[in-house]
Amino acid sequence: MSDARPLAPRHVVAVALAIPLGTGVFLLPSGVENLGGPATPVTYLAGTLAVCSLAVAYAVFLSSPLADCDGLAYAAVSRTLGSRPLGFLAAWPAVGAYVAILAALVTALGDAVASALSLPSTPATLVVLVALVGLHAVGPAAAGRAQLWVTGPTLVLLLGMIVGGAMAAAPENFQPLLPTPPLRERPLVALGAATVATLFGFAGFDAGAATSSLVASPRRTVPRALLVAVLVAGTVATLAALVTLGVIPWPRLVFASAPFTEAAASGFGVDPRLLLVPGTALAGVGAALAAVWLPVRTLRGAAEVVPGLDRSAPSGLLDPSLAVTGLFAGAVVVLDVVGYALYLSVAGIFLTYAAVAVAVGLLPFLRPTLYRRCRLRPPPSALVVVACLGLATAGVVLVRSLSLDPATSLGFARWAPTLAGVDESVLVRDPLSTVVPALLLWELVGVAVVAVAADYRADRGIDRPPLDAAYEE
Repeated sequence: MSDARPLAPRHVVAVALAIPLGTGVFLLPSGVENLGGPATPVTYLAGTLAVCSLAVAYAVFLSSPLADCDGLAYAAVSRTLGSRPLGFLAAWPAVGAYVAILAALVTALGDAVASALSLPSTPATLVVLVALVGLHAVGPAAAGRAQLWVTGPTLVLLLGMIVGGAMAAAPENFQPLLPTPPLRERPLVALGAATVATLFGFAGFDAGAATSSLVASPRRTVPRALLVAVLVAGTVATLAALVTLGVIPWPRLVFASAPFTEAAASGFGVDPRLLLVPGTALAGVGAALAAVWLPVRTLRGAAEVVPGLDRSAPSGLLDPSLAVTGLFAGAVVVLDVVGYALYLSVAGIFLTYAAVAVAVGLLPFLRPTLYRRCRLRPPPSALVVVACLGLATAGVVLVRSLSLDPATSLGFARWAPTLAGVDESVLVRDPLSTVVPALLLWELVGVAVVAVAADYRADRGIDRPPLDAAYEE
């Protein structure tokens, strides 16, 4: 494999799995079981199938020549809709979301380091951030290997915990399957609400798509790797919920602080901390490593809009996109606004998912040349169905995130344990006064960036190739 393409499909899977298998996976099915009861595993399975529609939307674009471009969401929307500014504004929410997640993850890791070494929290957090960014600065190959070394053992540990918990499972815990009046009287509504809650946990799978330009034969391998990652994440979550409910009777789950871990520990006959402490440490580091990929590669792809973001730097030094990502995350930490930044996290990611879903539905009709060059090319009618399902999946999460306070929404995501160091009063608020203004403000920042960059290009006389140059022969 050439130095220019240092990653393999296994690295894509590791990056795509890292955030969905974040520290929150050890707490499954915390929160969701209140909605789904003993039938909760079914809702995780349904959520997996729903998210597959979004994964297919990404896979279609990844099977096209756009797989060689950095910033897939930006490239997909800009090429399909014929507008670089629209592409930038579609991908911009995810950039802010991942920076917020990165800041939250390094804060949690920094707090752990500070506690272990008796250091001040903020300096320890910045050291962790510098270490993560520095690892990415060494090069994609080093960051990819580190991702594999961390996420791989995390997955092995989770699978072992599933086996251990299964040994202590009791089938009678699932009888009756629908124990409460709401579940019996309106099962589809109740289980539907639980399924929507499971969707939050898949946020972050698109980080794997950010690596496509670094993988050999990306049009053939990356779509498969991304779909495999989503299915693996969904399978692990479904089995974890199944084992947990099989070991701990549903009425008693409310008393478990880390249900899945406690169920697995019961099967092994060990203290839950023996599984929880190393597991959450591995998952936290893996998620933090993965959170760097998407903003960096998206900003590189957006160099068409903001010149210079795609400049490379010698190994060990920061290129502009990596420097911007690190500075944004560092500013969030130093200013102690992690909780406020997290207003962007769930909504920002799913807003970008919705944009990609819309783009893939319009692809055969607006850009038939690009559509014909996709290796994964469902019929236009099937692609419209995929787009509608993907848009519905992203849409219900967005609607739900606007009806729940940020703390509850983030509680369904897999980085929930990182919120321990965030002031709860910041997150327990009306989303219409938090999430919506945060999204609008961040998009206004994006509009300002586009306008200033346009003036800069005009002053410097910077010409850009036609949009179709990325896919026409």
